[in-house]
Formats: sequence, C-alpha cells, structure tokens
Amino acid sequence: MSQRVVQTDEVQALTHLLRVNLTDRTVETETVPQEYRDRFIAGKGLGAALLLDELDPDTDPLSPENVLIFSFGPLSGFAPGTSRYAAITKSPLTGTFVDSYSGGHFPARFRWALPSYLGMVVEGKAESPVYLDVSGEDVTIEDASHLWGMKTDETARQFEGRETKTAAIGPAGENLVRYATISSDEGTHHAGRGGVGAVMGSKNLKAVVASADSPPKSDTQELRIKHTQRLGTDNEVAWARDGGTQLIPDWTQEIGALPTHNWTKGTVPDVEDINIDAFSVGHQTTDSCYGCPVACGHVVDFSGADVEGAAFPDAHVDWGPEYETIGMMGSNTDITDVTGITELAHRADTLGMDTISLGNVISFAMECVEAGIIDYDLSWGDARAAAQLIEDISSRDNEVGDLLAEGTKLAAEKLDDDHAREAAVQVKGMELPAYEPRASFGMALAYATSDRGGCHQRAWPIGSDAMGGSRDPFGTDGMADAVIEDQDENALTFSMVTCDFTAYNYERVAEWLNELGYEVTVDDLETVGERAWTMTRLFNVREGFGRDEDEMPSRFTEPLEAGGPADGNRITEEEFATMLDDYYEKRGYTSDGVPTDELLARLDIQDFAQTAQ
Repeated sequence: MSQRVVQTDEVQALTHLLRVNLTDRTVETETVPQEYRDRFIAGKGLGAALLLDELDPDTDPLSPENVLIFSFGPLSGFAPGTSRYAAITKSPLTGTFVDSYSGGHFPARFRWALPSYLGMVVEGKAESPVYLDVSGEDVTIEDASHLWGMKTDETARQFEGRETKTAAIGPAGENLVRYATISSDEGTHHAGRGGVGAVMGSKNLKAVVASADSPPKSDTQELRIKHTQRLGTDNEVAWARDGGTQLIPDWTQEIGALPTHNWTKGTVPDVEDINIDAFSVGHQTTDSCYGCPVACGHVVDFSGADVEGAAFPDAHVDWGPEYETIGMMGSNTDITDVTGITELAHRADTLGMDTISLGNVISFAMECVEAGIIDYDLSWGDARAAAQLIEDISSRDNEVGDLLAEGTKLAAEKLDDDHAREAAVQVKGMELPAYEPRASFGMALAYATSDRGGCHQRAWPIGSDAMGGSRDPFGTDGMADAVIEDQDENALTFSMVTCDFTAYNYERVAEWLNELGYEVTVDDLETVGERAWTMTRLFNVREGFGRDEDEMPSRFTEPLEAGGPADGNRITEEEFATMLDDYYEKRGYTSDGVPTDELLARLDIQDFAQTAQ
C-alpha cells in the first residue's frame, strides 16, 4: 500500500465539487470521495481520476459528453504565487488528457467565491450561448447571446468591477479552433495549451464570471509573509523578478536552442532584434498575478516609440510577449520586428489562441507556401501577412484559415503531403515550444513522453544540462532520470495548482499543507506527483496512445543549421530509442509504454486499471 496524504479534522473544508450541466441547466454540489482527496489532493491528479471515471473511451472532445473541469488547489488564492486554476479535459487538438493552467486575478476571485470547493465540472451543451455567474455558492446560468463574437478583452469589460473577474473565450473558441484558449483578466492570462477554449466553445459557454470581495479567513498570515518575502528577495526566483521570460532569447541563442525558420536553425542572425533590450523600447511597467511579489509580466506599448522599420508602430500587449511567443511567433517565423511580434501576440490574446501552437502553425504555413503546397499570400518574416492569417484562422472564413485552425498535424494529414508532414513539428498533435532539442537531447524525450503532447512544462532537462549542470546535452546518459524527476515534481505542482515560477517544491508544499491541517511528508508528496503522472498515462493508454505516439518529430533527425555549439547536431532514431527504453524501464512501464500492475499497486491506483482498459 502506498503512502497517502492524511487530512485531519482541522483541515479547511475542501471537500466539494460544483457540477454544472448546461444541457439540463442544473447546478449541483457533490462531495469528492475522501479516498480521492487522500490520493490526489486536487488539480491534475484529481482531474485525471474524474476523466477516467466519467468519460467513455473515444469520447469526441468537442461533443457534449466531454467534461471541462475548472480546478484549484488547497493553496490557490492564499499562498503568494498561487492565484491559478487548471482547465482539465480531453483535448480536441491531441485526443489526450490535457491540463492547462492560468494565473492573474480571476483564479483568486473564483476560489474565494467557492471556499469549500476543489473545482467545478461543466458537462453537456447549452442550446444557446451562456455564461456562468459565480458569486459565492449562488451559481447561475445566464444568457450570453450579447457576448458571442466579442474578443476576450471586450468580454471582460462587460463585467468590470473591483470584485469581479472573468475567464472567457474569444472568437477562436467559438469557432472551435483546436488550439483556442480560455483567457482571463481582459485577455492577459491564458489556459493556453491543448484547445481547452474550443471545448468551452463546443458547450456554448462564453465565460465564467467570478465575484468575491475578500479571501475566507485563514490562520496562515505568518506563512504568507514568509513566502512573500522569499519570492521578493531570494536568488532562486531573481530571474523572474528581473526580467522574466523575456530574458530567455539570449540564453537559447547562446546554446543554439532558439527555433528559427520552422525548426531548421538554432539561432537568429541578430538576437538583439528580439531580446529583452529590444522590447524595453516599448516597456511601460510590470504586472503581477494576485498576491505575488515577483511581478514577472511586462506591459508593452510601442505607440510613440522610435522603432526602425516597424510593421505596427502602435503595437501593444497588456502582458508579454513571453519567451514562447517571441520564439514561436518571432524567430521561428523569421519575424524579428518587435512591433510585429507584439501585434501578433495581441491578436492571439484577444481572439483567444495559444501562441505556441499558433506560431508553429504560421511557420508551417510559410514553409508550405514556399513549397507550393498551400496557396496563400504569405512569406517568411512577413508580420502583416501573418496578422491577417491569424484573423482568418480565428474566423475559419476561408479554406486556408479553416485548414490551419485544425493544427499542424491534422492540416498535414488533410494536405496528404510528405513535406507538409515533416514541416508539422508536433508530438501527439501538439506543436512544440521554443526549445530546440538538438541543443539538448533530453528535450526530445521530454516532448515525446509529455502527457498532453509536445510541452516543456512537464519536463525541462535543458535547464540542467545545456543551460547549466554537468550532464552532456548531446548524449543520452541520464536523460531519462532528469525527465522523470521533472515530470513527477511538476505533476505535484500541478496537483497543487501552484505557479512553477515560484519554486513551491516538495518541502515548501509540505510546509503549507501541514499549516492547513494536513499530515503530510515529503515522501507522501513525491508519491502524489508520481501517482498523478501515472494517472494521466492510464488515460492516454486507454485512448490508444502508446510507444508509437511517444515519438520524436522527424525533423530532428536532420542536422541543425546555425546552431552555435549545437551546429550540425542530429538525434538518430537509435539514440532516441535508447532514451525511451531507459525511460520506460525506470518508470515501470512495459516496452510498449503501458504502466505495469506492480507500478499501479505501489501507487495504489490499481482500481483505475480496469477503467483504463
């Protein structure tokens, strides 16, 4: 029997789920079984358990039968750096389990409005557009016909108020773009990956509006002060305070890991065109999520700034652009005009699309146009044409926009062209983020084994080899261990629904949970993380994902150009198979990638094995 988290009588009562059926227009409260709370706590692990319980295999992600879970954790809205929620569902982009996270001020208001709840499950489909009004436990389903068609920032402004915050979809979600987001705080924060916004749109749910004036009373003030001071002073998070992700282009350029020209090159000719200094010309101020002293967000407005050759002289964005946007919508498309990148980010934010997938889609389209596979007025580095393409994708108004709204994998399949398939750099249907794996071979393994498709937030081994540490980034030794360690600790982070920038490691999570009345050790939490990760693997195996889907994009078997220290690198199929075999063995999976009975028994989740078959 595995270790379990124990909740004592003193623990604040996080025992409920709100269940909203949009078909029947009913709102009910149910109790989360104690054994689920013991094993999974909240967030990712609990979400995986609910999906395994409630979805039949092969459920269409855009059908009324799919469920969309809004989840928060025990610390959400209380501890600094934890104003976050998770959107959990079956992905319309990949068909896998997907958990997508968002910060800002909405999560805190949402959590405060439902102080005894671990989240909300939305099922069914409304006959016409609706929004959910969450004010305490008084939750109502309201008409949203007047909101349909509005952008994310426009929608939020309909509910402006100090005590009210909104999470909404834009036109992309309404039109079922498969990488549509759920955007909160006037389009500045996004549950971005995997198409959670399309699932929301498929249910005719335009927005969730949360109102609450203050957090419930809690005896955690001393601990809040301690961690607020830590986040405001510690060197561990200094990078986030001192510039955030806009610092990263310089780092990836130096090691040849900055994706360029649709994943064929590892550096841009002049990184000073797109690094933090370039964006500083338009920098107005920094911003933060509720209760977080890190303030890692940038408010950028180039109006009145002198930017030579600016495609969009008045470009602005209220949070960003973040590194992933700079890498995927900038360097990977050969767009190195900061006003162009900023304008593309603004359009993605307000129309409601994931900038990582969208940037890949644009570079994929550029390559396919150049090869004569797609007919569209688009060329490398053309920010104005890319901006128009974003509009076409969001509306699905023409053939090209409709095709690319499906994502690169499905688009390549519909084009039925080998060049297009190679140009679609994705895993399980999810387009990759801005870290070139030929500069850190472990990233190929991290992408391939990520539960929601190509993703760096499940494991980031490049941070412990090419960017620091003694492991050889161009070899296979130690990569499986590094990926597994990251995946399990991040799974605990996502089960707690905390921010991965704020370094809530096992020890700090244990400190907080015990303050709240749990009885938990670091060993317990390590098991919770591994258990949550294995639950998502069970779900994906049930949906038909195995070794064949844990694959590396074929582009990475070709030599990297302009890769600095990684120049000329390629990852052979044999090298990748070595890493994957090692990963499966150490995970306790079969050679086909299926969790063994011994692993499930050790983690005390063998009762889900039958559900997963």
